[in-house]
Amino acid sequence: MSKNVSKVTKAVAFFLLLGVLLVTAACATENDARMAGEKVQPFSVTLIDDLDREIRLDRLPERIVSLAPSNTEMLFALGLDGRIVGVSEHCDYPAAALVKPKVGTFAEPNLELVVAAEPDLVVAVHLQEEKLTRLDELGIPVLVLSPSSVAEIYASLELLGEAAQVQENARIHVAQMQERIQKITEKAASLPAKKRVYYEVYADPLMSVGSDTVIHELIETAGGYNIFSDVETPYPKISAETVIDRNPQVIIFPNYHGDEAFMANEIINRPGWQSVDAVQNERVVGIDPNIISRPGPRIVEAVEQLAAMIYPELN
Repeated sequence: MSKNVSKVTKAVAFFLLLGVLLVTAACATENDARMAGEKVQPFSVTLIDDLDREIRLDRLPERIVSLAPSNTEMLFALGLDGRIVGVSEHCDYPAAALVKPKVGTFAEPNLELVVAAEPDLVVAVHLQEEKLTRLDELGIPVLVLSPSSVAEIYASLELLGEAAQVQENARIHVAQMQERIQKITEKAASLPAKKRVYYEVYADPLMSVGSDTVIHELIETAGGYNIFSDVETPYPKISAETVIDRNPQVIIFPNYHGDEAFMANEIINRPGWQSVDAVQNERVVGIDPNIISRPGPRIVEAVEQLAAMIYPELN
């Protein structure tokens, strides 16, 4: 009796296994047939860069060279650090950028090193366009990003996201930046009046920022009033007499050498500047030049710091 049951059990198991194999084979055949009728779509993305050039990418960029610190910061912000195979010698943020292979300076990219890195995308700025003609001739795609406003910085991040096919990363990062800046603008909107701000680019000759600069926009976004907002020249040379006459309530300068106290003391002791409100009220402060002058993702930090410098009472 037990032998008969064993035979029946084995027979049932055999036919069940056979059925599974037949179904699997049928599915595989159907899938193969469907695949045979479909053509695999090649990768192809066409972009318009900041020089209004049409850039076509025929493969997903897996090896990217960045020739400007602002572009490097954007790539890292989008999580693309693993694809970066070369940066300029001036790319120093984040810290991981320091260990990336160097391909020359910002002003003088070394095209031999760029080509040797075997990039499938080079990200540059408009000041470098003349030096990059050779890369175009070699068939290496060059994407030029030169944002000159906060909105254009958002657009550059989104364009990089499209080029590298990380659109969702770009969308999230831009949304986070917008949210942080909105918090500042909402606070600034409640202020009875904007404080007058003088931003000093250089001390000799004296140079400030006009209305056609990102720095001007950041000051205004933070709730300040740029005392040279009536000047269209991006970086106008100015006189000490004009600064004194416009009487800024806050003076901000780029802390290039890391010695803020020294620079502030130099400004405070300039002849005639003791009558300026900012000097009298000890509102002469330095800011990291990289976060305010690089048109990249850290402009949010610049706005937040500017707001704290101009309106410390709101913190």
